Amino acid sequence: MRSFRRLVLLCCVAALALHAPARAEDVQADSAAMDWSRVPEYRLVPGDELILNFGPQSDVPSAPDLARRQKIRPDGRVSVFPIGDVVAAGHTVRELEAALVNLLGAELRRPRVTVEVASVAGNMVHVLGRVENSGSYPAEPYMTVTQAVARAGGFKEDAATNSVLVFHRDGARTLRVARVRLGDALKRGRLDADLPLGRFDIVYVPRSSIGNISAFTRQMFAENASALNFALVGWELFNLNKVFVVPTSVGK
Repeated sequence: MRSFRRLVLLCCVAALALHAPARAEDVQADSAAMDWSRVPEYRLVPGDELILNFGPQSDVPSAPDLARRQKIRPDGRVSVFPIGDVVAAGHTVRELEAALVNLLGAELRRPRVTVEVASVAGNMVHVLGRVENSGSYPAEPYMTVTQAVARAGGFKEDAATNSVLVFHRDGARTLRVARVRLGDALKRGRLDADLPLGRFDIVYVPRSSIGNISAFTRQMFAENASALNFALVGWELFNLNKVFVVPTSVGK
């Protein structure tokens, strides 16, 4: 009896802890626990707007810096005087800075360039297929397949939850496709298979095989109700052991 009371007391304490509001120091600890040094550096894409700072253009101490605002064109390039077009897409900020300094070294004596990302291009992921609200959604930091499906309203009843496809473009001509067994992962409480998403990724949820049969059945019976009734009557005349009678109102 004493053991039972102790168990009930522990359950109550755990429930209160789960519903207790998060303290400020706990939130700060969670944020500080993130090892941001392991996060891959951001790589530029067409549509990003950059500020190119070339530093002061004279030896006067109070001379202002020469800064130019450039948007990366659809071909991935920016125009930089006096060297012309430079490929910016695909580079990190530091890589682009090094490339510009190297190119400007042929024209200037001591070139100095600082690159700042003023604004980023549309940061979206696209969720299609058997979800409640297919569409495009903002790709938040560390967004995963589960979160994207949740933003789209969740799965429909006929969704193939273990065949979710993720399309990710690795380059201009390369595409990577991954199949995620999301249904099993959610049932087992293991989200190690839950892929992180990047912007422009496409999540496609196909229809399950049972859903395909159901859709075919509705279409077939709705369009051929009279022919089906005639066929069933004909089968019954041959004393078949089993006749599956399907109501003609199934497509209504």
